[in-house]
Amino acid sequence: MSNKCDLSKEEKVWVICSLLYQAPPGEFYSVFEDLRILVQDDDLMRQEAAQVCAHHNKNNFTLVRIEGTNVLVTRYNDLGGNRFFDPKNKFSFKFDHLSGISNKFQLHRVAWDETELWRTALNSALKAYVDSHFPSGDCCVVWSHQHQG
Repeated sequence: MSNKCDLSKEEKVWVICSLLYQAPPGEFYSVFEDLRILVQDDDLMRQEAAQVCAHHNKNNFTLVRIEGTNVLVTRYNDLGGNRFFDPKNKFSFKFDHLSGISNKFQLHRVAWDETELWRTALNSALKAYVDSHFPSGDCCVVWSHQHQG
């Protein structure tokens, strides 16, 4: 009797994606590595995991460290094409979800109008609250029109 289970490529993809979607926040890469060892098909893992990883990172507000600054990767600051906007420092960057590498930085002009003043004030108040109650937490306030420049 063989313990080997032969799954079609489609079945493997379904199993991989299902398990990766269920990965707890902060555990995606551990689950990915465990599955990679089990599946033994790096090309398939990277191909199928990229989209799931992007979804996971955005839904779980993944923290990225860029030159001493914390930036959250979320669906709210997603400019498309794996580019994200940092409203605090007014720049965008490309983010490779699988490797966790950020690059291709671009500065953005943001008008210092009433909306930006409100965003800054809300961000300061929220930051004070988060620092007080969640010492290792981070936050940011993003206006939807803000990153269209």
